[in-house]
Amino acid sequence: MVPQRLTRRASLALTGGALTTGCLARVPGGFDDTNETDDTIGTPNSSGASEGSWPMLGRTAGHVGSTTAVTGAEPTERWHVEVDGPVTTPTVVDGTVYVARGKPTDGPPRATVEAYALDTGERRWSLPLSRDGEPVEFAFSAPNSNRRPVYYRGRLFASVGQSIAAIDPAGPEQLWTTDPVENVHFNEPPTVTESGVYAGGPFGLVAFDHDGSRRWAFPESATDDDHMNDPFGSPRVAAVTDDAVYVSMGKALLELDPSDATERWRREDDGPSTSTVVLAGDTLVRVGFDGVEAVGTDGSQRWLADWPGKAVLRPAVAGDTVYVAGLTGHVAAYDLSNGGERLWHVRLAPDRFAQGTVATVTERAVHVLRVDDEAREVRAVALDREDGSTTWELTRSGTRARGVVPAEGSYTFTTESTPEEERQQSTVGSGQDTTATLWAFDAE
Repeated sequence: MVPQRLTRRASLALTGGALTTGCLARVPGGFDDTNETDDTIGTPNSSGASEGSWPMLGRTAGHVGSTTAVTGAEPTERWHVEVDGPVTTPTVVDGTVYVARGKPTDGPPRATVEAYALDTGERRWSLPLSRDGEPVEFAFSAPNSNRRPVYYRGRLFASVGQSIAAIDPAGPEQLWTTDPVENVHFNEPPTVTESGVYAGGPFGLVAFDHDGSRRWAFPESATDDDHMNDPFGSPRVAAVTDDAVYVSMGKALLELDPSDATERWRREDDGPSTSTVVLAGDTLVRVGFDGVEAVGTDGSQRWLADWPGKAVLRPAVAGDTVYVAGLTGHVAAYDLSNGGERLWHVRLAPDRFAQGTVATVTERAVHVLRVDDEAREVRAVALDREDGSTTWELTRSGTRARGVVPAEGSYTFTTESTPEEERQQSTVGSGQDTTATLWAFDAE
């Protein structure tokens, strides 16, 4: 599909207060042959993502969800590309936008990783994923369709059901796929660091080395049938440092040794449940039905604050402020260093349970997407970091959305549309009737 470029600023739909392998050319951010330490399956090379990139969920291995590389200025559309099938949240690295896509076939959609030029929207390549020589299906149901590719030092890593795949974007080529982990389904992107690849999902957290070999699974029963009824809870996406792995499992929050999963401490008192943990400096932040919680990296609770809504998403942290968005339209800011004092709170339309996105934070703004499935409308909103007032907003058509990703002087996000008469049919579950659009905006 040829990218469609917007030619005038007026086409921003501002509203009031409501809310297959293709080209084999080398990709920017791919392998640098002079630095490569293993040309097949070993440790990734030393070519890291630029500071302004957004290489993984939450941008960093701590998933802080913030950047100073984008000011938060009002956007001007740069281009958009329409494709058949659902797509994930974008990953943006060194001038390239990576997404995973459910490419329609005669059967279920096939999991495919694709690369687009950030400046023009040109598709650089499309790589169908395989496991044991067989096509990998794209799981099209929240949160399974959030298996965005993760970039780390010249490689991409993607969740493919019960396995993790590594991709060389310079080929493109699928380098390896891990052996399936029994009873564990990786429905979120992995966290990749110098120490390894950490992937979580019902009902375990698994660590792999950079060659795809499994190091450990936590809990140990993650490969046994009897863990399926474990009240301990399922792991979420891990926050990882050089010498620690932090993971939320139900109400419990744990620190694990990255080498062998030795449990260093566990906290499971009055904190919230279900949230992915965010690591900002020496503080862990998570949210849930029971509030917003800050915990020191020694396991001691620093504060627990009320959350005004119910359904809630992973927080973002910028400086000394925690930003939280929920699925009923609530967005709030908390003082990280002052006992969790709520600094401001707003509510965006639609003010009912509806699909929304995790807050992402730029130098001056907090960005969220709200989806009105009744109106088939996606609303991108930027809120002032200081007081929560709306600084700009735009609308696009769609029944689902992912982003906003602020990176390299741009905003990117994706929208999806499924015909109303087919939204409750079985074909929707497979993603066959969905059309997706990848959007890029100038943000400076």
